[in-house]
Amino acid sequence: MSSYAAPAPERVHARALSRLKQIHEEISAARYPNARTLAALLERNERTIKRDLSFMRDQLGAPLVYDHARRGWRYGEPGWALPPLKFDEGELLAFFTAAEVLRATGHAPEAVLLRAALAKLAAFLPAEVSVNLATLGEALTFQPLPHVAVEPETLQTLARAASMRRTVSFDYHSQHRNQPTHREADVLLLHNFAGDWYAIAFDHLRGEVRDFHAGRIKRPTLTANYFDPPAHWSAGEYLRRGFYMMRGGRATTVEIVFDPYQARWMKERIAFHPDERREELPDGGLRLSFRVGRNGLDAVARFCLAYAGHCRAERPAALRRIIRERLTRALADHQKD
Repeated sequence: MSSYAAPAPERVHARALSRLKQIHEEISAARYPNARTLAALLERNERTIKRDLSFMRDQLGAPLVYDHARRGWRYGEPGWALPPLKFDEGELLAFFTAAEVLRATGHAPEAVLLRAALAKLAAFLPAEVSVNLATLGEALTFQPLPHVAVEPETLQTLARAASMRRTVSFDYHSQHRNQPTHREADVLLLHNFAGDWYAIAFDHLRGEVRDFHAGRIKRPTLTANYFDPPAHWSAGEYLRRGFYMMRGGRATTVEIVFDPYQARWMKERIAFHPDERREELPDGGLRLSFRVGRNGLDAVARFCLAYAGHCRAERPAALRRIIRERLTRALADHQKD
């Protein structure tokens, strides 16, 4: 039996802010609303409305007076207003960061989906906060990594498919095979890596869990079929099997050594792989080791080549072979006039 945890009081209060604002507007407009009329207006039950009114009176100091002649509420002090919300520095920074991310990403699907939610929050910000945020914008900017655009409707459909556990059908273009196919899949996880969205799903065509780039999914449609996740499915375990969204194959241990120069920067970074182990070497170098599926070695090779001259792959032999082949080909290309 699943357990239900009551939401934290702060979250409950945040969800109630919009209702309190509407209740205040009805009372301030001298419409003399009561619990029944407010419940109908806000599409909530009367018990919730009565709790909101009690909160306004006991916690916010609202001078609520029930007018028996009008059968509704009014304020005993004309002109009373809801107290302005107070945000601490961390909350202001969080709001500002979200706003700046939206501005930087423009019409990315994340921006479209989040804009309405931020607009609701902005309605509660005092005017002087908006001025401060604009000033802060001169000192803090964001530059997103290049990524493939995804239609907001596609993300919404994939999210619904995952949450409702309904099989989704779609057209998909495989860059590896450079050909389109029609698929039906059970979306187990929506995963974002470096700005790109992936639907990790059980592929009915291949009979296994695959990573589908959401930007290559076209015309996704929910089917009438429901599914259960594969036995022993674990999102964390699945993600650990790969490197930079390339995974699969028999697990193997990778060991990479950075020289003392490059190690200075690598030591500052958070883990490059969920299960990596770090060993600081006597000369100041750094050894990284982790396990991935052999299909992920190509991505590990590209990672190593980004630090060519300061990085050495120690194992497995297959990784060293891939790197040698890439370097030999690159050298031959650059020796041509």
